[in-house]
Amino acid sequence: MHLLLIKQEEVQASWHYVRDLLQQPLDLNLGEFNSDDIYQWLLGGQMQLWVLLDPGHKGILLAAVTEFVIYPREKRLRMVLVGSKPNTIDHWLDFCWETDSKLLQYCRENGVKRIESTGRDGWTKVLGKVGFSKYYTVLTKEVN
Repeated sequence: MHLLLIKQEEVQASWHYVRDLLQQPLDLNLGEFNSDDIYQWLLGGQMQLWVLLDPGHKGILLAAVTEFVIYPREKRLRMVLVGSKPNTIDHWLDFCWETDSKLLQYCRENGVKRIESTGRDGWTKVLGKVGFSKYYTVLTKEVN
């Protein structure tokens, strides 16, 4: 398997191959952005496009979009979207998070302290009883 960061100038040529994979997580959002927005941010360099090539699955197994988030006290890389071929998580999850993975190397090279990911995780029992609706959870991982 090969995890690749797609260069900004190669996004346009790559978009056709990843659009459907990225549409899966986009279908779960509340309409705050769509694939055209993501595409424009990738073209403009505000976000980064990653693909995981796996010869065993004949082509692109996973597509992901990241962005840098600058907080007052640290820099993070946010996982904005991750879409993969169905039933393949066992094939790529560990590979993408190995200590020497391209993604973690990229973080170290860019002064990233943490990776964060947001995603919907259903409802929360206690707050749901008083009218709250949970939209997402932020998960983080230290970059060593």
